[in-house]
Amino acid sequence: MRSSIYQIAVALVLGLSISACKKDQPVTGGTSNNPTSMSELKVPGSFSYATTHSVDYSFSLSNASVPGKYKVEIYDFTPTAGGSLIKSAFLDQASSAQGKVELPTATKEVFVKLTAPTGSSILNKVSVNGKQINETFSAGKKALRKTTVVSPTCTSGCDHTYNNRSSNLNINSNDPGGVYCMQGNHTGNINVNRGGVIIRFCGNAVVQNLNINSGSSLEIASGGSLRVNNLNINSSNGTLTVYPNADLVLTNNFSTSAQITNYGNIEVANNFNLNSSGSMLNNGYVEVGVDYNNNSTSTNNNHIYVKDDVFVNGGSDFTNNCKLIIDDDLHNNGDLTNLSYIFVGDEYKVNGGAGVQFENGAMLEANRITVNNQINATGSTSIIKLVDNPSFGNSLKTTINGGGGFNGNIEFCDPDGIETNNGSFTNGATLGCDVYIPTSSCNPSGNGTPQVSDADNDGVADDLDAYPNDPARASNDFSPSENDFGTLAYEDLWPAKGDFDFNDLVVDYNYKLVKNANNEVVDVIARYVVRAIGGSFTNGFGIQFDAAPGSVASVSGQELTENIITNGSNGTENGQTKATVIVFDNAFEILPNLGTPFVNTVDGEAYSTPDTLDLTVNFGTPQTLANLGTVPFNPFMIINKERGKEVHLAGMAPTDLANSSFFGTADDDTNVGAGKFYQSTTNLPWALNIATGFDYPKEKVDIVPTYTNFASWAQSGGSQNEDWYVDLPGYRNNTNVYQEP
Repeated sequence: MRSSIYQIAVALVLGLSISACKKDQPVTGGTSNNPTSMSELKVPGSFSYATTHSVDYSFSLSNASVPGKYKVEIYDFTPTAGGSLIKSAFLDQASSAQGKVELPTATKEVFVKLTAPTGSSILNKVSVNGKQINETFSAGKKALRKTTVVSPTCTSGCDHTYNNRSSNLNINSNDPGGVYCMQGNHTGNINVNRGGVIIRFCGNAVVQNLNINSGSSLEIASGGSLRVNNLNINSSNGTLTVYPNADLVLTNNFSTSAQITNYGNIEVANNFNLNSSGSMLNNGYVEVGVDYNNNSTSTNNNHIYVKDDVFVNGGSDFTNNCKLIIDDDLHNNGDLTNLSYIFVGDEYKVNGGAGVQFENGAMLEANRITVNNQINATGSTSIIKLVDNPSFGNSLKTTINGGGGFNGNIEFCDPDGIETNNGSFTNGATLGCDVYIPTSSCNPSGNGTPQVSDADNDGVADDLDAYPNDPARASNDFSPSENDFGTLAYEDLWPAKGDFDFNDLVVDYNYKLVKNANNEVVDVIARYVVRAIGGSFTNGFGIQFDAAPGSVASVSGQELTENIITNGSNGTENGQTKATVIVFDNAFEILPNLGTPFVNTVDGEAYSTPDTLDLTVNFGTPQTLANLGTVPFNPFMIINKERGKEVHLAGMAPTDLANSSFFGTADDDTNVGAGKFYQSTTNLPWALNIATGFDYPKEKVDIVPTYTNFASWAQSGGSQNEDWYVDLPGYRNNTNVYQEP
């Protein structure tokens, strides 16, 4: 049964434990700096020896593109690289997913995946901030970019201010620099022939000629407008900034080498040429009356409308993050990256030097297409689709020449078929028209309809439903994670101290919590592996939920052979106010003794191969996670068939059938009134819960010299060496660890 899952590093393993909340108790004698045994430790009274803690999570959804339930999953590592599932839940636009997840105290980040009813997904790496994980997912396509930029004004920051100026303004090399603020109805021409000048328009200006040279800048502030016939910004380090709620109207051609940033509105009546040393960042609206020639870098985060052709010329780069509308042709000779929506009224021409990339559900519509190079796509499926355009005679036509083709996660849709195809469709590229892409403020067309099948009508799409034909079940949680086991390790001489080798009973566990569409628990399915019995006592093992016994409909998989347990008809133990399930009452029935005094604790002795015991607890009424308690559900050992002699994790309360006469005897310092359970006077435990498969010490070998960081962890109250149990260099003395043959 043992495998590499028990060796996984702490950063990838999520274990389980329960911590009690109580006041610190004073520790007599102070901290032992160099302890050589467990008995020498001086441990804070509040310390529960937990290697995990409960972390609150809250996930919400905004901009949902598809109605219905979305699935959110928490993984210990990225699932595409072997990460294991811990928790899953459902949420929609109207409800969030909230609860607790048990994580190792050393875990600083997890991976959270959101999957839509249509199957599209988002994977985020999320930090664990203290004891909280919070994430809001945007499940729709990008909306128009909102900007928080603050516009300058003409009431402050001005070195020179002009009001309603009608005469020309010439700023030459011997004139002062600084900010020239133009207020009111400015009509005079402006010529700037020196650097270090900012021309700022705050009013309503109509100018025939405006020349900005020598790297100076032009600004149109919020609320301002500029209408200009001839605008020249010729220097590559000159800038043009149009702020929100500002307008720039150019009534002629516009050719520039400037660095343009637009948050407002820019209209160019004729051709717009962005020269090779210029750039354009559009966060607002741009309208071009004829052609847009891109010879440098353009990034569109909002809306660009071109009434004739767009040329993405060789050596240039155009990135579309929102909406690009072209009435005529798109000539693609440079690099084009589309992450949202492009409409081409007539022909999209992908020429030989083009570099084309579509990402994450991007879309392009055109009347015709000619492909002379590869169109590449990554992320969720994108589409290029031919659509009728009456302006061009509804002449759908596809030409894919040699060297052209589609590569990656993209569909190509030509409703009347491809006329010429000498290219290729590779790495998932297909002919099709079905991919669902929702409409949004960036994509007015969208494509297809969501194909959501829900065979059991529980509100969860079949593709997201772990039980698609069972309306009572929909998802699973796992602890520590889907592919990993935690370990419970006990000392069985309680109330007297033992030898602190923590191998008298060693039980590995993995829990699967089966939940319905409302995130309520229907079943608890546990796998237990008894790996060691380092004593002669016949010990049993059980768990206790916080829920009432009547909440349980049935229990299956128990191994009860000693006639010391009395159960009700539903499989829970009688005489308990909380649902208590005795898993087994004789560990030797699970892990046989092969004629040796101890089982799997002494090197060289016969090895007994561990077996797996599967336990299923079914709840008649679905339970909230909060109502059940935290995995591993208050586990306890029953010592040597004496039912009332229970050993729990430090700080965990006994069941109703525990014999309280043992409390406070020998080395036990349990004080029910003070909330102290199963700890000695120096706050030592009789049981440990480890966040992963635990390599326990050999028989009669103390855990302190075996795990070199255990003492500092315990004496610091868990603030140091949180990963003490991991097999890293210097963390343990391997000669003290039991080695399986």
